[in-house]
Amino acid sequence: MTRKIFIIFLIASILSSLTVGLIGPVYPIFITEKISASIIDVGMIYAIFYAVSAFAKLPAGKLTDKYGTEKMLLIGCFIGAGCTFGYTLSSNLWDLIIIEVLNGIAYALNRPAMLALLADITNPKKRGFQMGSFDSIYDFSIAGSALMAGMIISFYGFDFLFYICSILQASSGLLAYRSVHFIGVKR
Repeated sequence: MTRKIFIIFLIASILSSLTVGLIGPVYPIFITEKISASIIDVGMIYAIFYAVSAFAKLPAGKLTDKYGTEKMLLIGCFIGAGCTFGYTLSSNLWDLIIIEVLNGIAYALNRPAMLALLADITNPKKRGFQMGSFDSIYDFSIAGSALMAGMIISFYGFDFLFYICSILQASSGLLAYRSVHFIGVKR
């Protein structure tokens, strides 16, 4: 693995993690304020996302093996970006349920592809360290963006935050797609 390839993929991951950090801490507030949902509804929405994701990861992993990491990364990122944009259009709990089902599928398409690509581009002798570095930087990006989320919403509102996150997700997918083509990795 060359350092350049790892850095390109890391930047794509950072763009994705910024979305997680920006939306994650304020999403329950969005649900309760905009949709007037209950705290129980918030828990249900999170459960739907993770349950759909968990069920979809096995077939998504098979699709990654069959069609390649680049296609699954790109498709997953664009579905996820569409879901994030969809928050701006949502007006009731059913809208959010549909968005979270699609978002769970998007995440399921991304995660196995991302892990497979990461395994391909890391040095077997340094794989643990490189994957640990990758994950640490991902988490630091989430932490930093979580601090900014409240300020962005206070000044510009939820819709603006979701627009930013949609752009970040789409950019992440495009950059990851380009990095795969750059290195010629196909599964």
